[in-house]
Amino acid sequence: MNVTVASPGGKSLIGLLERQESAQLSDGTPPAETRIDRINRAIGLLVDHRDAITDALRQDFGHRSVHASLLADVAGSIMSLKHARSNLRRWMKPERRKVTPGFLGLFGARAYVAYQPKGVVGIISPWNFPVQLTFAPLAGVFAAGCRAMIKPSEFAPRTSELMAELFGMAFAETEVAVVSGGPDVGAALARLPFDHLLFTGATWGCTTSETTSPKNSSCSRARPRAE
Repeated sequence: MNVTVASPGGKSLIGLLERQESAQLSDGTPPAETRIDRINRAIGLLVDHRDAITDALRQDFGHRSVHASLLADVAGSIMSLKHARSNLRRWMKPERRKVTPGFLGLFGARAYVAYQPKGVVGIISPWNFPVQLTFAPLAGVFAAGCRAMIKPSEFAPRTSELMAELFGMAFAETEVAVVSGGPDVGAALARLPFDHLLFTGATWGCTTSETTSPKNSSCSRARPRAE
């Protein structure tokens, strides 16, 4: 099971990040087939283990409609993954740009943007829709050819434990790893030098964003509007 608990010095976390970075550099930019395979494996986990997912959510919430969980967390995640799978080949294509200065075009110069994977992405997901807000960001991570370290919420312990088990069944630790623990582990994860960091949260998320690694200048945050 791909669960790494941070040591006081965070050495286990940085070691995991370094293994993912090494694998990314060693394997190079993944082709569309590899990205699609990762997405398909994620979809397979949601489809094959939907009953276990809804049961874990019921345990964490005390009571939660099975149909609501199937719609919001399972089906919602699958929709995001399928959307990424359908579009990633187009997203991967280079985009032409104008040559400047223009006269260079007379000599055969061409300009274009070639999209490359950023590398390793950190995902910090919340408690309210713990599955959907883990798998939906993962769809973009896989489509971009990246790898992920995931910190699910400690306020949904059974669901977080189940996701760790599921990812461990379908993915190598160098592709996707799940890190368990409380706010201290989340803060330690946010301080790692990820190539990109994704998180959803409010007050704690704002605090964490102020203590992230300097490398995490590329950071996507979603948080509720203050009442």
